Amino acid sequence: MSNASSTPNGSSGTHSEHQPPTGRPGGWFDRIERIGNALPEPALIFAILSAVVIVVSALGVAADWRIQPIKPKAELVEKVDRDGAPVLDADGKTVFVPKLDEAGKPIVTLVGETDKDGKPVELVAKSLLTSEGIYWMLSSMVRNFTALPALGLVFVSMLGIGLAEKFGLFSALMRWLALITPRKLLTPTIVLIGANAAIASDAGYIILPPLAAALYLAMNRPPVAGLAAAFAGVAGGFGGGFFPNAGDGFLAGVATTSAHIVDPSYHAVDPTHNLYFKALSSIVIMFAGWFVTDWIVEPRLKRLGGTAKFDDMPSLSELALKPDEKRGLAVAGVVALLVLGLFAAAVLVPGWPLAGMGQPTLATGAPAPGERAGDRWSQVIVPLILFVFLLPGMAYGWITGTLRRQADFIDGIYHGIRSIVPVLAIAFFMGQFVNYFQYTGLDRMLAYAGGSFLFQADLPIPLLIVLFVLLVIGGDFVMSGMLSKFGVLAPIFIPMFMMVGMSPELTTAAYRIGDSVVNIITPLNSYLLIILVALQRYSKNAGLGSLITLMLPYSLVFGIVWTAFLLLWYWIGLPLGTDAPVSYVPGA
Repeated sequence: MSNASSTPNGSSGTHSEHQPPTGRPGGWFDRIERIGNALPEPALIFAILSAVVIVVSALGVAADWRIQPIKPKAELVEKVDRDGAPVLDADGKTVFVPKLDEAGKPIVTLVGETDKDGKPVELVAKSLLTSEGIYWMLSSMVRNFTALPALGLVFVSMLGIGLAEKFGLFSALMRWLALITPRKLLTPTIVLIGANAAIASDAGYIILPPLAAALYLAMNRPPVAGLAAAFAGVAGGFGGGFFPNAGDGFLAGVATTSAHIVDPSYHAVDPTHNLYFKALSSIVIMFAGWFVTDWIVEPRLKRLGGTAKFDDMPSLSELALKPDEKRGLAVAGVVALLVLGLFAAAVLVPGWPLAGMGQPTLATGAPAPGERAGDRWSQVIVPLILFVFLLPGMAYGWITGTLRRQADFIDGIYHGIRSIVPVLAIAFFMGQFVNYFQYTGLDRMLAYAGGSFLFQADLPIPLLIVLFVLLVIGGDFVMSGMLSKFGVLAPIFIPMFMMVGMSPELTTAAYRIGDSVVNIITPLNSYLLIILVALQRYSKNAGLGSLITLMLPYSLVFGIVWTAFLLLWYWIGLPLGTDAPVSYVPGA
């Protein structure tokens, strides 16, 4: 993501642009900020973690670390019909299903792995500080990077998303939605737009808060309340949204790699693995943000006199869409509907490319490289993301005049790639860390040891969900970046949680909550200073502490409500997205 160098509303000069933040408290927020700023950049963190794995692998060999692999095994029983007769499959064989306990949960036990002679199998650490290990690190360096499942998902998605952002489609769409909203529904609409702004990269941070402030001011409401509502939606609701984005692809790739640590046969996690949960989460965030803004933040601001007039704010006429922008949005909407309609037809019409199940094969009859059996449509989500933003973005650019030459198109394509250059750097070092972890065997040893501990502790899964959310929240105060934190936590916690029945998709959903709800108060959020600049238009002496105090109610309410929503989702047992159950039944 790129950092903005201009003011949030695009104006060329105010007092706040050159005024350093003031009023910062000398308490624990400052200490947190200093600790966070002292940490290395995410790419360097993974480089350091790789070095740690190298050293620990050598220590493990010297100490002769050993552990017996364990497999969670579900107890199976014959499946019977209503009359009590055994259910048979297509080959006439009896169908077995997991046996359930009194609470309706599968009965699972831990079974130690044995060889063909029945003798226990042991895992031992493998050192990277050997001649063979050093050779492997050098020979696999490029492969460790290029083979990351998340790499292609993020790259391809951003080709379309970046172009649509470059040509102004997202900016126009957010302004249009905000400007047509009735006064009574302004707050929930602003929060909902914000919760879906992750698809627009950093445009949500730069465009929506000052736009919301101007709208509130025009309606004689405290502009800071509008700014807070928008920031709460964009940052606090970052893990929600109706649409898959590049970050979803990255999480899916890392989750797949992590799941294969204990179950190599686990299906590839789809980029839409949390889509259903994300979509409804944005609604939950909308109501929670509405409550906090209208019943907590705005009344407090009114008591403090937060409805003063400001001469340097853009008028509603300046924010309104120009005629060509309106035409561009209309044409882009039609193109998007055509793309989605064609996709739906390809799925629903028999014989069309995406209909039914299938696995492409080579001329020899062998499965095509990288292809897997399953619903065809679920395996083309990333190309769908590409075209559903690329083509409407091109249409909008053509109508508004931002796309006229071949060079304009190429620049739009490059825009998305430029925004993920930091992600590519992180991915290179993360690829080394993940593969070093796997080569040494430390990943499986840690997963088995931790998973066995959790299994024997017999903690209820709802409690594990809450504890993991709190862990991620704590991590947000010392390590910035959704993707980098997940790269550290996923290889450890996804395998451990799988051993006690939590699906990788459920762990990812819990991670989204913990990573999102404190984005609005953690000093490590680089966008905090962009919002602070906007805040200082209304409060010249406002500092980082003022902004954090303003946003703290959102963080608390979002954390409680969103976590409760996930617990309710788990209790109901609905899929979190495509091919994404909440539970993992090992050995079934």
